[in-house]
This record gives sequence, structure tokens and C-alpha cells, in this order.
Amino acid sequence: MTLVHKLPNIQDKFNIRGILVAQEPMWRHTTFRLGGPADLYAQPLDAEDLAQLQKMAFQEGLDLFLLGGGANLLVSDQGIRGLVADTRNLNEWRREENLVILGGGLDVSEAAWRTSASGAKGLEFLFGMPGSVGGALWMNARCYNQEISDVFEWADVLNADGSVERIPMNPNNWAYKHSPFQEDSRCILRCGIRVEEAPFSELRQSMVEKRNDREEKGHYRAPCAGSAFKNNRDFGVPSGVLIDRCGLKGLRHGGASVSQWHGNIVINDQGATSSHVDSLLDEVARIVEEESGFCMEREVLRVGDWQSP
Repeated sequence: MTLVHKLPNIQDKFNIRGILVAQEPMWRHTTFRLGGPADLYAQPLDAEDLAQLQKMAFQEGLDLFLLGGGANLLVSDQGIRGLVADTRNLNEWRREENLVILGGGLDVSEAAWRTSASGAKGLEFLFGMPGSVGGALWMNARCYNQEISDVFEWADVLNADGSVERIPMNPNNWAYKHSPFQEDSRCILRCGIRVEEAPFSELRQSMVEKRNDREEKGHYRAPCAGSAFKNNRDFGVPSGVLIDRCGLKGLRHGGASVSQWHGNIVINDQGATSSHVDSLLDEVARIVEEESGFCMEREVLRVGDWQSP
């Protein structure tokens, strides 16, 4: 019996208070606006719901994928097998003296704004970035010469047995676009971020400047995942410059193209499929390596069933 045939029976067993549906199109939940259906898709109401989902997924032999804001993801046209748990309801925010406590599913731009509005400096460099706090931690989000690890203090994660463990900051476990959370599949429930007192007027100006800069670079002009490739400092210039030098702006595969305004942004501008984006990224990387000798690493992550035809 296939999973599709088993779904009604499996759904009855989960018993969560949040949303649980079958065959949910993942294009609704990614910034690329791409991706086939998830076998099962859930929005747990809280950490207790998430623990129940995790427990039942294990018992039923289902793979569990944790979804944040859907940025930096390229979900297969075939979708995702197993269970997708959308963490958007893990959205707490509170201030505790020199810390802000952020839920892992909280929109990272909202986290930056609310933190700054409380008169706290530390997250304004992330304003205007898509994705969730958990996703930003997982990727060690970096922009404007700052990384989230610069202000990270601790994170509470959900273990496979349902227990919650606090992970403190250890600089040895962090690097460019790398965090300790990439080593396993535990869910980030919340985190503590160090902040300093600062006037909101100054922080607001900084956020507006960063939002405007992102807008000028074309991050919001068409569905995309922001930077397509990581910036390797050994290259001497950003990946976008390498791509531009190779004359690849406007290069197209099907409905996907390298944007005309920034070499490191691949967009879904003409009804692309995930396969269009995937093959375009492969070609861009191949040409850049052939012409410059530099091997660029994708920042966009392939997710889901890439094996099926």
C-alpha cells in the first residue's frame, strides 16, 4: 500500500490541535513560488503539537521536514515525501533586559522590527530579509558584514524523544553560512539574542536603508530565493560579480532566468518549474568554473523528491 493510500488512516492518528492536510502544494510556502505537494503538511499550534507530530512521524516511519519561511529552498516539482511541519506558529517575542527571546518560526524581518521598536540594537541588519528566525539561525544568515552568530546567545531545541535542550553559544561551531543546527534535524523552538539599548529613531533609519538597498538590488521584483550562490571570500569578488563577468545576466532555462539587475539572483519570472531553476543553477556554476576556475557553492537548498521522473 502506498503512502497516498495510507494517508487517511495516518491523519487520524496524529491528533494535533493545529492544521494537518494531505497533498498541500509547496509553491504556496516558498519564496520561489515553486514546489510540488507534500504528502502531509501540518501547522502545529505550539511546541507541544510539534512534539506530537515528531512522535507520530517516527512511529509511522515518515520523514519529517521542518519548514520555516520558505526562503533559500528549491522544492522539487514532485514535492516532498512524508510530513512537512510548518513552524510559523512558534512566533513568540519578548524582551528580557539585554536579551530578546524569539520563536523559531517568527518572521525574521518582523523580529528585527519588534526588537528595534523596543529600543534594542542587534537585529536591524536582518530587516527586509525573507524567512524565519529558525532558518536564519540554521544558515547563520549574513548580510551587511554581520552574521546572526554575532548576537546569538542560546537556542532551545526539540530532541527526538520530545525533550527540550538548551544549546549555548560556542564560537567553534559557527562559520560562514554554517551553524551547529545543520548537523542534525532538531527543531529550533526559540532563541536568545543579545541586544544593546539604542534609540529607535536611529535603528529605524538603519532598517529603512537596508530595506531600500535590498529593493534597489531587485530582491522583491520577482519570486526568488535571494542570493543563489554563496560568496566565497577566496574568490576576491562576490559571486554576482563573477556571474556578471561571464555575461550570464538574462540567461534563461524555461521560465527561470538570471536576473538582469543582479547576477546572483535567479528568478521565477515566466512560470518556471523547480527543474528549470535547478538546471539553470547548474549551468551558471559550470560556466563560471570554466571561465574563472572558481567553483561556486549553492546557497539555495534542494528539498524534496528529486529522484522521481
